Amino acid sequence: MPDPERLPGHQWLRENSRSLLQTRRGLNLFLYGIILVFFALLGVLYFRFTTDLLSVMMTLLPILSMMGNLLMLAGAIYCRAVPAEADCRNLLWGVIAGVCANIIFSGFMYSDPSLMPMPVALLLKLVGYTGLILFALFQRRLLLYVDRPDQTGKVTILVLTTALFLLGSWGMEVVAYLELMEIASITIYAVMLPGLFTYPCFLGSLKKAFVPAG
Repeated sequence: MPDPERLPGHQWLRENSRSLLQTRRGLNLFLYGIILVFFALLGVLYFRFTTDLLSVMMTLLPILSMMGNLLMLAGAIYCRAVPAEADCRNLLWGVIAGVCANIIFSGFMYSDPSLMPMPVALLLKLVGYTGLILFALFQRRLLLYVDRPDQTGKVTILVLTTALFLLGSWGMEVVAYLELMEIASITIYAVMLPGLFTYPCFLGSLKKAFVPAG
């Protein structure tokens, strides 16, 4: 019986191995997690400007974001089941660090946002966004391992959209914090949300490449 840890990528993809099942489970958990985070942030933007239940919703939505990040953390951990030959496990440490930064940020938002200095919040967000980029690069290496270079163009688009929208919104927050320019929070959200929308769209498409054909 061949060891699934030593299989070539195309053969590993055909094997009904524990490694493959855990990796697919990890991709699913990461996808579900980032969808929850997206809806949490969308809810923050919506309820901030349209409801009298602001205090209630601003308590519940960080919990939703926390749950999403916990799913993403579990997903990244499950994905470490990929074979060593894929040479992408180390990227997941950066992903885990990014998700942990998001969990810490969500925890402060739930307990008392005033306890978190703005520079710390900006640092946590930067680490979190970097983690998303690293997860996209992890998928690229995994796609090459399973001999699906035709899908790597989607990863390139995913990285570019993440950098453009998420890092762009982060840069706008830095500019606003330094008082170099007056930027409304709704503008920052408007830049951030397209990145968080396109990420699960591309992730959902890419993970289909890891389902054995037939």
